[in-house]
Amino acid sequence: MLNDEEKNVMTKARIEVDHTGNCALCDSKNVELKKSHSIPKFVYDWLKETSKTLYIRGSDDVNSRLQDGPKEYLLCRKCEGKLSVMEREIAAKLFKKIANYRAQQNSVVVTESMRVGILSIFWRALLTTRSRDNNRTGDDDAALDSFLLSLKNQIVSERCTTKIYFTPFVGEPPYYNLPLDYVYQLERSVGGQDVRFYDKPHRFFATFKVPFVYFYIFSDGWEGSEIYKSSELVEGNIALNNIAVIPDELRAYVDYMHKQFTELKTEMSKNNLDKIKADAEKNQKITGSDISMSRMLGVDIQSKNTSKKQDS
Repeated sequence: MLNDEEKNVMTKARIEVDHTGNCALCDSKNVELKKSHSIPKFVYDWLKETSKTLYIRGSDDVNSRLQDGPKEYLLCRKCEGKLSVMEREIAAKLFKKIANYRAQQNSVVVTESMRVGILSIFWRALLTTRSRDNNRTGDDDAALDSFLLSLKNQIVSERCTTKIYFTPFVGEPPYYNLPLDYVYQLERSVGGQDVRFYDKPHRFFATFKVPFVYFYIFSDGWEGSEIYKSSELVEGNIALNNIAVIPDELRAYVDYMHKQFTELKTEMSKNNLDKIKADAEKNQKITGSDISMSRMLGVDIQSKNTSKKQDS
């Protein structure tokens, strides 16, 4: 017979694997669901690997140290595997070429599957946060649901018909004439997924962020004069160093996110600030977070410590 401890282990194991339901992507019924990251796991792995403390912190509770990003039981095994293939291509051919402290690239080659993969991140990030507190109207919710359904259909068909725009932060800061004290957040923050609605005409701006890059989508209803400064994530070779301007809507959102970031820092307890300091003092290497902090402060620690450069 099993003792109480063994029974508890068996019960916990059953709970961890017994997640059946309907796949949010292919609509398969009563299937085993896998835990899906809203923002891909490779982003959080990079964040930890380049961190001074080897931990990450989220905006939901800045006083909690985390080892991974948000994830939910969302997809069946087949769909999870399908999106994972796209994510690996995005990581290798896009993300790691831009979020790279040692050898940031001046160009990237984008494929159709990468564009569909970016749509899948929009879809998951917005779907899993849809029920959070918001000030959306009924018309807004209807437009959001229609947008999510369109993204879902494009992912299933593996064909991207939505115009995706992106803003990479490459070269030397300040970036796009944004304040220098934005640099740390621009280079290292993750998430920020949001859909902002406007009236007259009714339209929205959707976005999410990974280190060194913002991705965003304009719905129908925006004037060309409001979008023309945007850089489209098109299939083929894209020269990143030719991207010199950003649209006003993204600039306003970056301002908003920096304000939120600054306010969240004030919510951190002294106990956690002490933990961060202690963890940082244990790590004598120059890390990515050190480099981003030095750039924000206008100090070039990379050239002063060429033998200690941190691999991204």
